[in-house]
Amino acid sequence: MNRSKISRRSILAAAGTAAAVTGFPSILRAQTREIFIGGPASPGLTDVLFPLIEKKHNMKILFEGTNSLINLEKIRNNKDRPTMTVTMMDDPVLVLAQREKLIQKLPAEVTTLADLPALAKPADGMWANWCQPMCSASHNTQKVKGVASYADFWDKTYRDGLILISMRITQAVAPLLAATQLATGKPLAECLKLADEGFGKLRELRPNILQVSTNAPQAQQLLETGECLAYLAPDSRTTLFRKAAGAPVDQSYPKEGVIAMPAGVALVANGPNRDLGVTFINELLNPETQAMVAKTFYSKPTNTKTVLPAGLTFPDMVVLDWEYFADNRNKWIERFEREVAAR
Repeated sequence: MNRSKISRRSILAAAGTAAAVTGFPSILRAQTREIFIGGPASPGLTDVLFPLIEKKHNMKILFEGTNSLINLEKIRNNKDRPTMTVTMMDDPVLVLAQREKLIQKLPAEVTTLADLPALAKPADGMWANWCQPMCSASHNTQKVKGVASYADFWDKTYRDGLILISMRITQAVAPLLAATQLATGKPLAECLKLADEGFGKLRELRPNILQVSTNAPQAQQLLETGECLAYLAPDSRTTLFRKAAGAPVDQSYPKEGVIAMPAGVALVANGPNRDLGVTFINELLNPETQAMVAKTFYSKPTNTKTVLPAGLTFPDMVVLDWEYFADNRNKWIERFEREVAAR
């Protein structure tokens, strides 16, 4: 009888221990200080910025680099069981994410928001812009001495010498607005809502287009080897990073202006480890980190308290209505692929 009771107790204890052991990895996972971030495959993120934040806050960042539209699709696919905590995307795509309730408004714990201007915290703080990369065009400095105007790219000296970025990539707004400015004579800042008038001028660029690319690394390689003269339009995160590494490339600063790209950061709705996401965004926006961002990504910081490193300046940039861009992007993609990219 006693043996039987002892045996049952032993079995029950063993079962309880097994259950505890089985559950233990889940407890460990819950306590792991790691977050999954989706964002751009930009030089400087995984080798400079993220290690700084990981070390300072004792966290591990799991990162998947891809363009904003693909990033959005991944969040959609995991809407019911989110895996990402933070997403880093362009504003036109964050507009779509907000409409689909895939991101949540930044909470009061993101205290650094108070030091950002209104334009850098769209939709009343649904997300924040952590920097403003410069977007115009880049050129091979061994082949091109300088670019005074966007009109230069229409010159016959660029015959079969240009790579144009696909309209599916946000930076493609730069050549579209350049064409619109040349067609209408309006300031670059007024051209977004006139962009339909720019397609005729953009078609005129076709003899000079070597290729329309969705493969940014390949396009950058062609630019650096001199197989193309100019690339319209990666932004300064790539161009000036590669210039600093010794590549024969430089940012073009046409007289018509340079466009501010919206590099946004947001919390994924119902994402795991929200507290770490808040910590990450606060660190990304604090003035000291913003100064590092400025020199690492060659992009204008958004925190007004940031002191720029010596010798680093940024031109005035054209800030666009990215919600309008988001509302019209699909029709522009269709026109671009039919009228400009088709061969």
